Amino acid sequence: MLKVLFKIFNFKICTHPNVETSRSLSYCPDCGKLIRTNWYVIRCNCCGKKRIGFLKGGKILPVAKYCTNCGEHNYEIEKINNLNYFDISFAVAKKEEENVPQTQELTQTWCEEVEILEKLRLLPNYLN
Repeated sequence: MLKVLFKIFNFKICTHPNVETSRSLSYCPDCGKLIRTNWYVIRCNCCGKKRIGFLKGGKILPVAKYCTNCGEHNYEIEKINNLNYFDISFAVAKKEEENVPQTQELTQTWCEEVEILEKLRLLPNYLN
């Protein structure tokens, strides 16, 4: 239903297709938002074996309904801080937007005009 409303009103949701998954933090070239790439692994709740997963509608789901090792239906999603080479076939990349507070920095400079006579009066005091 939400997709139909977006098509009717011509709203566009950026899915960040051009953001590289090799970088953990980068800006999307399409929408300009800061994107963090997080990696997740699905593990069986019973035996702890890694299961192959995919991303569907923003949710991480396993490919198979049941674990091939023990037949368990339940699973848990584990976030990986460092992606290792043996996790590549099981890991799922999820691109999430970072909230960056918008700040405006303003630099102002004031210059007071001092009359030349005052400068000349102060000059002899510095020479003494």
